[in-house]
Amino acid sequence: MAVVGLNVSMSVFVGISVYGFIKYAEGGFAAAQSTSSLATVVFSVIIVASIAGICFFGHQVDLRNLAIHREEEARKAEEAERKGRRKPVKGA
Repeated sequence: MAVVGLNVSMSVFVGISVYGFIKYAEGGFAAAQSTSSLATVVFSVIIVASIAGICFFGHQVDLRNLAIHREEEARKAEEAERKGRRKPVKGA
């Protein structure tokens, strides 16, 4: 359940970043030059927060995938150990 929330949050940050890039590509640079310095600072903070959010949530997904991988490896090692303890059947 936590992974779903993590994916949704990461999608929101990516969406905001893409939306900002599209607006910038449509002439946002000219609009940014004509705005006040306070608005420029606010937009800069939003951009930095979006990038930080993408990095944070990406790192959390990587940690979750690593935990899943380690659990799978531990399960496989345990299964192989159980198979290794069995005595071979001698021919009749």
